[in-house]
This record gives sequence, C-alpha cells and structure tokens, in this order.
Amino acid sequence: MLRPYPPAPLAEDGDEGAHAFGILASGSTSDLRHPGWRGSDMVPETFIKQTLRAWERYTQTGALDEAVIRPEVAASWRRCASLRIDPHAPKAAVQLSLPQLAELKANNRQLLDTALPFMEFLCNAARGTDFILVITDARGVVLELFGDDEILRMAEGNNYVPGSSRAEEMVGTNAICLALSERKPVQLTGAEHWNARHHQWTCCSAPIFGPKNELLGTVTLSGETLNAHRHTLGMVISAAEAIHDRLVEREATQRRSRLDAVMSTILNTLAEGFITIDGAGIVTSVNPTAAKLLAIRPEQATGKSVLRLFPGNPELIGVLAPGKDTAPIEVANDSARGPFVVTPYVMQVEGSPQGAFLALRARKEFLKDVREISGFDAATHFEDIVGTSAALQRQIDLARIAARQNSRILITGETGTGKELFAQSIHNGSPRSGGPFVALNCAAIPRELLESELFGYKGGAFTGARKSGQVGKIELADGGTLFLDEINQMPLDLQAKLLRVLQDGTVLRLGDAKPIRVDVRFLAATNEDLHEKSRNGAFRQDLYFRLSVVEITLPPLRDRVEDIPLLAEHIIERLSERLDKGRLKLAPASLQLLGRYGWQGNVRELENVLEMAAIVCE
Repeated sequence: MLRPYPPAPLAEDGDEGAHAFGILASGSTSDLRHPGWRGSDMVPETFIKQTLRAWERYTQTGALDEAVIRPEVAASWRRCASLRIDPHAPKAAVQLSLPQLAELKANNRQLLDTALPFMEFLCNAARGTDFILVITDARGVVLELFGDDEILRMAEGNNYVPGSSRAEEMVGTNAICLALSERKPVQLTGAEHWNARHHQWTCCSAPIFGPKNELLGTVTLSGETLNAHRHTLGMVISAAEAIHDRLVEREATQRRSRLDAVMSTILNTLAEGFITIDGAGIVTSVNPTAAKLLAIRPEQATGKSVLRLFPGNPELIGVLAPGKDTAPIEVANDSARGPFVVTPYVMQVEGSPQGAFLALRARKEFLKDVREISGFDAATHFEDIVGTSAALQRQIDLARIAARQNSRILITGETGTGKELFAQSIHNGSPRSGGPFVALNCAAIPRELLESELFGYKGGAFTGARKSGQVGKIELADGGTLFLDEINQMPLDLQAKLLRVLQDGTVLRLGDAKPIRVDVRFLAATNEDLHEKSRNGAFRQDLYFRLSVVEITLPPLRDRVEDIPLLAEHIIERLSERLDKGRLKLAPASLQLLGRYGWQGNVRELENVLEMAAIVCE
C-alpha cells in the first residue's frame, strides 16, 4: 500500500520567497505551494499565463523573472540557453532501436519487476483522467509507459515513447531530468518546460532510489496542463518510495537467501553437530552430523521447539534471554547415543537475541577435549620403572596381572616410593589405556573444596560457584581411570558419597538432581595402614574393602638398596640435561654413602639430594 504524505503548508499571501509550484526544502515530504492555489486544488490559469510570459521573455530577451520561475527551473533554463537548445525545436528522435531498448530493459529488470505492481495501481487510479504513467532509467531514458489510449497517442506525437530520452541536453527542461539532477521530486507545468511542444503538459516526477541510495530512475505522471492537481505529486512520491521500500525488502530477502545458502553449506560440511533455533526457540535447521547424533532426519525437528528434541531442558531456550550466560549445557535425549553437551552461540542484533547456533557433541567427546586441554594423561609405563630388586619386581608382576582386569587396586607404600608411577603404568597396561587418566590428591585440596573437585557442581550451586558449573574429576575420568592419591585423607562424609559411586556407577553433582552414569576404574593410594584405620573407625571399612580388591605394596628404598645405583644413574642423566651441566657422574665413594643412608623420603628424597649436588658441584 502507498503511504499517505501529509500536505505541506501553503505560503502566506505576500510571501515573496514562495515560487509557483515550489518543492519544500525538507526533501521527500513535498507539496505544491503558491498563493494562487489557496482556493482550488487545480492549477490556476493566472499561473499558466505568468509562466508563459516569463518563458517568452527569457527565450526572446534573456531576462529572467525570478519572482515567477523557481530556482531549479531557472538554472535549467540557463543551461539550455548555454547549450543553444532551440526552445521551438521539433520533437526529438527516439534514441534507441528495439534491440537496444530490449537490452536496456533487461539491465533494469529488477527495477521494472518491482515497479510494475505500483504502476498498475497508479494506472487504475489515473484511468479516465488523461494522465500517463512513465518509468525511466537513471539517465532519463523511457522504459515503459502506461495510460489511456488517447493520452498515449498524444505522447507518441512528441516521441514520448519507450526508448526516447528525457535528458536535459536532448529535450530541454522537463520534470524527469530535474528529478534526476536535483535528486528530489519535481512538478513542472506548462511553460516551465523549455520546449514549446511540451507546454501542453504537466508532469510530476520523483526519483527512485535503490537499497544503497543509488539513483535507479524516475516514476512520472504526465497529463494535459489544465489537468494539473496539487496532490498528483504526492501520489508519485508515494509510488517512488514504495518502490524503494520493496527494492530494499527484495535486497534483504536475496541477501538472507545468499547467507542462508552459505550458512547451510558451512553447517552441512562441519564435522561437529549444529542445530539452529530462532528467537522463539524453534528449530530452523539440523545439520547432518547433529541428525546422525540424534538418530533423526532433519525434517523431523525443523519447525518444532528445541524442547521437543531435549525435553526437560528449558535452559536451551533460556540462553535467548538478554544477558544470559551461554555456558555449555548438558542435555538428555531419547537417542541411545546420549547424553550430549550443547554449547550455545547466541545471534544478536543491536544487543537483542534473535536466535542461536547450538553446537551439539556427545558428552564423552566433549569431556575428552576438556581432558586434553587440562593435560589429564598417563606418561609412565611399567618399562619406565627403574629397579631390578626382587621386592620391586614382585609388585611389578602383580600390577601387570591386575592391570589387565577391571578390578579396583589399592597401592600402599611410604611417601616417595612411586605410587603414582605404578598407577599410570597400570592404566597404560589396561584395556582403558585409550581413555583418560585423571589423578586427584585428596590431601592437597582443602576439605571444603574436595567435594566439588571430585563430584563437580551445577552452576550457582553455592556462593562463589561458576555460573556455568564445573565437571568433577569422576566425570572427567569417564571411560578411563581415576587415581585417588592419599585416599586416607578423604573426610568420612565424602567417603560415603564415593562409596555410592562405586556401588551404582552414577555421580551426582552438587546442587543437581540428575545423576550421571559413569564408567570409571578406580585406583587408590595410601601411605598409611588403611586396614588398621578402617578397624578403628578412622576410615570406612566398607569403602576399604571396595577399593582393595587387589592390594599392591611398594617396598621402601632402604629395602632395595641394590636399586640405588641404577636409580642414581637414571636421575643424574635427567639432571644433566635439564641443568645443562654436561655429563655428570657419581664417584664410587658417593654411591657407597648413598647405599648406607636410610632414605625416609625414598626415591623422592634421593632425587632432591642428587639435584642439590648437581647444582653445587664444579
């Protein structure tokens, strides 16, 4: 529909700055204004006579009546005079042949296709009024004419037909060329035209602008001079602006289509699953990877709420709330391949969420990436354990056998005997070697933080908690091994919660109500007699028996003195490289002294002594 344009106020009587049929300086909202129009909507005969006398005087003497002729018209007349354009010239020849016109129309096809519905509307409005409707390109070449037969024949008599040019240098002052040069709507009546053949015409012309404000052409209503009406120009302006608006819409639609095509290509080639939703949480696309993960066809989900895919997860739509934190969200689905982790990427326009990309990953794959970033892996194998003593070899043989099973193992030994080295070797010698190895020292973490580190927590579960929550070490070890060092330091209440995990294979985050099933092998280590602690109530007896299916006891260094030379050589070799000292060696007397020492700190103490010696030696 055409937008109504409010009429501009008429000039007061005696306003010397008001020129006949002037265009308001404000731009698009224009109207005719002249004191002679105050009592009528039709063009006054006095104005026609005044402009004719002004035209005759200028074309004959060069004197311009600027009280009658508008500045833009006056400027055009001066240009016509300087170009020596004959004001009495016969009709101008049609500039384009039929093939040339066809090519020009093809080049302006989008303008013509967009303008056609509005041209038909105006034609219906102007039917029987002896007006014709004209659309031109940006150079003023007529592309199409519409109107009643009689007025079209009158136009043809002036070669005002498709393929003709209304450029100023071709036919002199006219509404079309002025609308193009001034880039604003213009109405010319009678003798305001330069050529006398056009004095019988009144023309209202408005420029048509494209989506980037580029000048595309004009829309014009032309009729006999005495039929000029004050509101004709408003109709033309409305049509021009409606065409502009439709061109903008078409450009936006085409841009969206191109972006949609590019986005579809990108999403369909990504190895990661993606679901897109609009601002209401309705699924707009599901890429092949996501469809495979969810075991559905994309068309089964599109057009439906994302909550149909993931029931009971309103936070997926909650990410569209302004200022909402967009952390990864764990979701459930009926698919046997779930659960999943969704990472939302919200699309915003001027700070307002308009939709989101939901990156979908199987929970195990997501946790695998987290573990890789966090550095959870096992570097030591049984072959890396240094020592040939019978006491050590017996424990290595037992550990190799136990590693091949999925049984829980309790590793006991004094501080510094290499309990974590054994745990890593057991993991690497097990069928779970391809999974994660996660270690947690129960004595190194404050009691109030140990529970959240072990079990994780839901976002906002307690004061100071991250908004996105945290994955616990048990979950990170899913599919692999969790090594609990110094298990003897775990508080009794946490022991009860850990026992529950061992019993049913599920973990419950702090502040959450949904248990998460995990597949974890537990290894534990202690430097105390855990059996004795369980007997006197300092450690849960049921947990002790759950953890110690296989018990490996590492000998202290003082009980395998024969391994000290091998250990010392191995340690010195690493220190030489790390401290850039060249090749270091131990004197025989030093080895004897090392063999006689008690080594309360075991291998760790030996490492410290040798490092100090390597630093201070010359």
